[in-house]
Amino acid sequence: MNLHVSLQRATDSLLTQSNLRLRIGEHVVDVGALRIVTRPESPRLTSKAMAVLIELVRQVGATVTREQLLDSVWAGRVTTPDVLTQAIKELRRAFADDGKPSRYIETIPKVGYRLIAPALVLDGPGTGLLVDGGEAVLEPPETTQAAPAVAPEAPPPSRGVDRKAVVVAALVLLALAAFGGYYASRNRADVAATTRWRTSDLHALTSDPGAEYRPHLSPDATRVAFGVFNQPESTERLMMRSLEPSQRIVLTQGSDSVEAFPIWSPDGHRIAFSRIGSDHCEMFVVAGLGGAEQHVRKCQDPGANYFDWTPDGRGLVSSERADGGKGDFQLFRFDLDSGEQRPISYERTAGAQDLDARYSPDGRQLAFRRGLSPYSDLFVMPADGGRPRQVTHVSARIRGYTWTADNRTLVYSADHSGMQSLYAVDVEDGHDEPLGIAPAAYPDAARSGDAVVYEILRTRERLKTLSLRQEGTPMQLLAPSTGNDYGAVLSPDGRQLAFASDRSGQRQAWLYDFESKTATQLTDASSKPILSVGWSPGADRILAVQRNGATRQLVEIELASRRQRVLSRPDDNIVFGAYAPDAQSHLMAVRVSDQDTRLYRVRHAGTAQESRELLLPSVVAAQVDPASRSLYYTSGVEPGLHRRSLDGDADERITPDTVELPRKGWRVAGGHVWYLADLGVRSGNLREFDPATGSDRLAAKLDLLLESVDFDVTPSGDALIFAPVDAEDTDVGFFRLTRTP
Repeated sequence: MNLHVSLQRATDSLLTQSNLRLRIGEHVVDVGALRIVTRPESPRLTSKAMAVLIELVRQVGATVTREQLLDSVWAGRVTTPDVLTQAIKELRRAFADDGKPSRYIETIPKVGYRLIAPALVLDGPGTGLLVDGGEAVLEPPETTQAAPAVAPEAPPPSRGVDRKAVVVAALVLLALAAFGGYYASRNRADVAATTRWRTSDLHALTSDPGAEYRPHLSPDATRVAFGVFNQPESTERLMMRSLEPSQRIVLTQGSDSVEAFPIWSPDGHRIAFSRIGSDHCEMFVVAGLGGAEQHVRKCQDPGANYFDWTPDGRGLVSSERADGGKGDFQLFRFDLDSGEQRPISYERTAGAQDLDARYSPDGRQLAFRRGLSPYSDLFVMPADGGRPRQVTHVSARIRGYTWTADNRTLVYSADHSGMQSLYAVDVEDGHDEPLGIAPAAYPDAARSGDAVVYEILRTRERLKTLSLRQEGTPMQLLAPSTGNDYGAVLSPDGRQLAFASDRSGQRQAWLYDFESKTATQLTDASSKPILSVGWSPGADRILAVQRNGATRQLVEIELASRRQRVLSRPDDNIVFGAYAPDAQSHLMAVRVSDQDTRLYRVRHAGTAQESRELLLPSVVAAQVDPASRSLYYTSGVEPGLHRRSLDGDADERITPDTVELPRKGWRVAGGHVWYLADLGVRSGNLREFDPATGSDRLAAKLDLLLESVDFDVTPSGDALIFAPVDAEDTDVGFFRLTRTP
């Protein structure tokens, strides 16, 4: 990359341009819109907070006194120092800069503040300028090739070259290296140093109150169909509008159900969609401008009913479980004229779960997702079947993907970096890179051109408790924040909650104390998000499953010292972990393949004396009950909940056939089994099963949206602790995607 160095300062006029966009640390700031683009769920900044940010950017890395900020931002006005304090708090919330030490704005006690994150001008008249508070700035590179790790040795400067310029150039190179190192260490959804794809024209297509979901572009990229959530009626209707500002058209006749997954036919004349109710799931086809509906068929599983049109527009490709709904998910073609369904002939092993098939625009290739969430990857094979090739290696929660018009790129949404973000992968050589768009899900590209739409995730999952004994009691919010919370687990003494949360900007482990009502961050490895947590019997340590690249490791955290150690091996891919009742050994569920997760009892974990004993093959979920020294588990090959003694080989199934226990979404508390049943899009039931009496009762009806089936119940059975979605303002986003030359 050729670096052109200018002595031009990043001037006041540059930093006050209305179309200015800055990259500050991990985030993109649209100055004119008062927005943190990479955190669309956060509210707009006030103009004063943005003005404070600009003043800090002007002197990035240097301390700006409180007096300077008050004079420049509130010039000529009578104020108190509190207005500046509030502006700084607002900026820290916007950047999710909750941790200690700060990663963005540092407080210099009794003096002022300092912007410690790098700042770069992205858009505007100074595009590409690296703001460093001094005289040197970086101008746009001529190519997108990465700079060499070591700069080539330059010839001695001629007498006509200003030595100051040479020194400044060297400083810029050092600043650039530091800036690049900063981003490489973050492992976030940021644009890579060497990019194969370029995004542009990023903006929201919808901004109305309420939530718009799962957009799909017409083949000619002139119209977009999407679902709109009706809050009062708790239904979802399909709408269509032009990409240009226009009125919405209602596509369907309406019902008391949720209408989802609108998919345009290859010729753009029809739209297939699902209609999902509490007790049914059906598929329909409607004209591209709305009108009469054609009933197509019933769908087997509303939670996995992803589909696409066949290239000739005469059928659909989808996934269903074989053997009457009890087998593995595999791919089928359904003929719209005859109503006949046939399996696609392709190589697959027993236990493989294949979903969400998508034909390439030219109809020659078929992509699909293998593995149930959150352990999925994308595969590609010839359209008529054959041998699939794995093209991603992320083993993550993939929420939608799409072919682009070049027939060799897949754009997909995954959470392996911690936040649900968009990535692009070349199906021919496997090159995979982030697009820098997050939080984002369900991308869809036009069959021609460079247009892509996606779902701008603006939901919030927050910890709450629900009384199970006093019906009608409102839910209570725990540990409030502007972030999302996941997988709360009660400590054995009931005094604390361990959970994962992205309230600091990345998904890390947190601890909530019921007495003090305070939340404390336990981990701060931003490139290694925390997926789940669990307690030791003595409540003095926590086990956490931590993502490390494309795999997961098991980490133990000592609460008193905050000391951490990795218990798993480098080649392990941990699904979950737990302490044995004596707390001297550990249980580790290791993902061996897409079809096999094995549960081991590990002694002396993380040491040279480590030994492993295989307890169970093909385990899905497990929980240790220290009181009875038993292991409860669900299996990938046997239905129901099983109990196994950890002191012997006694193994029994404790739920009868009448109890439709899910393989995930259950918990043992107080000797009873609590589980989620009848899950709909925005509804579900919590049930309580007593193994001693066989009683199976409805404990609570949940009329809300659950993104996760993780929960806990107090030992007395008085309260449910979970993280439902309590805010929905999802919008439809748009961008253009092109390959770099």
